[in-house]
This record gives sequence, C-alpha cells and structure tokens, in this order.
Amino acid sequence: MQKLRQRGFDLSGSEELFLQLEQWGYLDESRFAHAYARSRAVRGQGPAKVRQELRQRGVPPALISAALGQEEVDWWEGCLELTRRRFDGTQLADYGARQKARRFLMGRGFDRDQIEYAFEELSRGE
Repeated sequence: MQKLRQRGFDLSGSEELFLQLEQWGYLDESRFAHAYARSRAVRGQGPAKVRQELRQRGVPPALISAALGQEEVDWWEGCLELTRRRFDGTQLADYGARQKARRFLMGRGFDRDQIEYAFEELSRGE
C-alpha cells in the first residue's frame, strides 16, 4: 500500500480489499522475504546484501532474520560456488588476487568467515 500511496493512487475504501487479499494469502511479507532471499542467493549474493535490500523494501527485521536463516539457503556453499566460478584456485595463491577476490565477495554481501571458508575449500581441492 505504501508504494501505491507514493505513486499517487487514491486508496480510500481499499483497506478492506487489502485485508481480504492478505487473508487469502496473496499479500504475504514472510513469503516474499523467503522467496527474495532464495532468488538472490541463487544469483550469488550474500546475506548482508540481501538483508540490506529487504530493509530498503520495508520488510520488518524479524521477517528478514527468518528469511536469511531458512534452511534452503546455504550461504557458505553459495560463497564457495561463486568463488569457484569467478576465480581460479591458482589465482588465489597470490596475495593481491586474494585481496581482490575478498573485496568482490564482501561487496556481494558475504562475511569474512564465509569468504575464508571458500578460500580454504578451494586451496584444499587443489
């Protein structure tokens, strides 16, 4: 409703409509937050970035935490897969390349522990 108001729509009398849509399950912030987190994880984004984007969309903090903590999303493996796709394991032996990879992954929303896990797994696989 906030978006509609911002765009200048007259919402007088529409409260009942929105309440009915919520009751039918068509408007569900929790379902939106979970789906959004899953879709962003598939695209190679980390939890910090997803949290920021959900906050910008006005999702309550409790729903954001629940969406980021869902079992279907493995942020650690997501970071590893993105690192594997983006960087060659031999490149990461060089300190400068490792720092560049770290900055890239942090920009994608992964935390230091997830990044170190990905680096260790890649070096172990070599």
